[in-house]
Amino acid sequence: MPQNQPHAQPHMTAPPQQALQQPGAQFAPPAQQAPYPPVQQVQLGGQIGGGNAGFGRVLLSEWTKIRTVRSTMWTLVVMVLLILGLGVLLAGTVHPDTDDDYVSVALIGVIIAQLAAATLGVLTISAEYTTGMIRTTLTAYPRRLQVLVAKGVVFAGLMFGVGLVTMGLTAVLGKSILTSRIGESSADVDLFRSVVGGSLYLAVIGLFGLGLGVLLRHSAGAITALMGAILLPMIIGPFLPHSVGEKVMEYSPMFALGKLIGGGGDDSTGPGPWPSLLLIAVYAAIALIAGGIRLRSRDV
Repeated sequence: MPQNQPHAQPHMTAPPQQALQQPGAQFAPPAQQAPYPPVQQVQLGGQIGGGNAGFGRVLLSEWTKIRTVRSTMWTLVVMVLLILGLGVLLAGTVHPDTDDDYVSVALIGVIIAQLAAATLGVLTISAEYTTGMIRTTLTAYPRRLQVLVAKGVVFAGLMFGVGLVTMGLTAVLGKSILTSRIGESSADVDLFRSVVGGSLYLAVIGLFGLGLGVLLRHSAGAITALMGAILLPMIIGPFLPHSVGEKVMEYSPMFALGKLIGGGGDDSTGPGPWPSLLLIAVYAAIALIAGGIRLRSRDV
C-alpha cells in the first residue's frame, strides 16, 4: 500500500473572483441576473427624459408660464379695463357729431391700453432674465430660436384673443350707447377693420416689446425704449421741419393705431390702415430678429 498518499480533496467550484484570475477563463453572469439595460442619455436638444420634446411641448411650457404669472394677469386686467371702461365712459359722456364714427369714439381707450400690451410683451422675456428663470428654460430647451418663436406665438395669440373679445364688446356697447343718446351716425363704419385690425395691432406692438426685451434683457430699459418708439414721434413731430415731422408721425405706431380704429383723420394722408399695420409688423420683426441673433450668439 502506498504510503504518504495525499488525501482526496472534495470538489469545489472556484468563486468568480478566482475564475477571473485563471488564464483563459471567462466570467458569465448568473443566469438569473438580467443584463443592465442601456442607459438612455438625456439629449437636451429636443429630447427630454428620452422622449421627444418637440415644438408643441415648448408651446405648452410657454403657455403655462404666461398664464400662471401674476404680472401677466394683472396687465391683461388693466388693458381690458382701459379699453372697456374708457369706451363705456366716453360713450356715456361725450357728445360727438352724428357724422363721427361712433366705433372709433368707443375704442379710444385702446390708445392707452396699447402701452399695457407693449409692456407685457417686454415682461414676457425680460422677467425671466431678471429672475434667472431663463437659464432653466434654455437648459430644458436649448434650441433658443424655437423658444423665442414659441414665446411669440403664445403671446400674440393671447393678446389677439383678449383684444378681439374686449374691443368687439366695447365697440358694440359704445355704439349702442351713443346711438341711444345722440342718434344714428351717418359715418361709414368698418367694424372689421376697427376690431380685428386693432386686435392685431395689440399683438404686433406686444411682439415689438418682446423683441426689445430679448435684445436689451432689461425690463426698465426695454420698456423705456418701447415707450419712446410709441410716443416720441407724435410728441416731437410738430417741432420738426414740416416735411420731416409729417413723415415721422405718419410712420409711427400711434398713427397706425389711429388709422385702424378709424380715428386717424383724412385717409389720404400717410399709409392706409392695413399698410400701416404691416409697417409696425416690420418694426416688430426687426426687433425680434435682432433679439434672436443676440440670443443665439451670447450666453444666457
